[in-house]
Amino acid sequence: MKGNIHVAWPRSIWEDELPRLCYTAMSRCHEPKPSSPQVFLPDELIIEVLTFLPVKSLMQFRCVCHFWNALISDPTFKKNHQKKSERNKHLILISKKLPRGFFVDSLSVSSLVENPLLITLGDKHCGLRDVCLKVVGSCNGLLCLHECFPPYLENWLYFYNPATKTISEELGSFTNKYMSWFAFGYDNSTDTYKVVALCQVTSDVSVFSLGDNIWKNIQSFPEVHFPPYFCFNGGVYLSSTLNWLVLRNNIIYDRKNRKIEHYVIISLNLGTETYTQLLPPGGFDEVLLVQPTISVLMDCVCFTHDFKGIGLLIWKMMEFGVEESWTQLLKINYNNLQMYYYIHQLVPLYVSESGDTLILINRLEGQPILYNLKNRVTKTIVTKGKRWFYVNNYAESLVSTDGK
Repeated sequence: MKGNIHVAWPRSIWEDELPRLCYTAMSRCHEPKPSSPQVFLPDELIIEVLTFLPVKSLMQFRCVCHFWNALISDPTFKKNHQKKSERNKHLILISKKLPRGFFVDSLSVSSLVENPLLITLGDKHCGLRDVCLKVVGSCNGLLCLHECFPPYLENWLYFYNPATKTISEELGSFTNKYMSWFAFGYDNSTDTYKVVALCQVTSDVSVFSLGDNIWKNIQSFPEVHFPPYFCFNGGVYLSSTLNWLVLRNNIIYDRKNRKIEHYVIISLNLGTETYTQLLPPGGFDEVLLVQPTISVLMDCVCFTHDFKGIGLLIWKMMEFGVEESWTQLLKINYNNLQMYYYIHQLVPLYVSESGDTLILINRLEGQPILYNLKNRVTKTIVTKGKRWFYVNNYAESLVSTDGK
């Protein structure tokens, strides 16, 4: 397969020219009639245009001809398509409907910003019943789900791609007498998706590699204190690392006097399977009203905390792993958000490149919130009849659920 050319194609390319491109491709794959005009498009152009298309269209176009089927199944094409797809940010929203199970929706950030009050979502059942099913995380368009029955004894994993509507078989079965926290990420060095299980009692850590489908033990988690709501703020993925916000071990923990200096970020490199400890931004001595959080915004680790009970501060680590690179990204007054951070526990999910739009998740109520930083207008995104228990960043992809 020839290499790609990189061109910033306008939207009209795939909206207006795609039908003609499909006809041309089919004419190349099938013998044309004598009267048919001979049209030639180079492979590089076809490949480049296809990398911009949504997964649903690509799944349909695999039937056009053998060339397209082989192309769309090619690992290099999948990675190039994924890079393009990441530019079109989505939110993944998961709800439960008993007794039927999990329902997964994805929502384009651009459509959310343009029409926040005109949101319509379907019911995309992922095919699993809700026994004790939990979302571990999402990475590169792949969802990792954890199921246990009875709770904490028999455990297994599923991997689900909402775009291709494919789900793995039951994988990674194991038994454990203690409850564990789970996190999900991708190791760039080995092209492997990994699940990390952290035992809440012993701090033992095991890693499951998708593809090999085996668990192995690695170095135990560093000696730290796990703060309240740790399960909501653990295993944040960025560039082959998983990151947890915890309390330092060398302090006397007092819930009523929590300060930023009491916290540390534990970062696990999925390639080397080693830990690094990173300090949050310094210079603050105020008592925190609520547990701070970490998240990924604009491809950087961000630290969010309450500021004197009047506002929300978001810090951005400009260069990952360099503590001196913490830079204040946003400062928002609670009055402008029309709610109190320490009551609703807001977690930032997305900041536009222009810096004028912020999307947060109300962690207690499971509702996305849209905040316009220019006119300071807040809108809560309401989807009729649904309560979300998992909302996160998402970009659709062609990633296989078997890890191969």
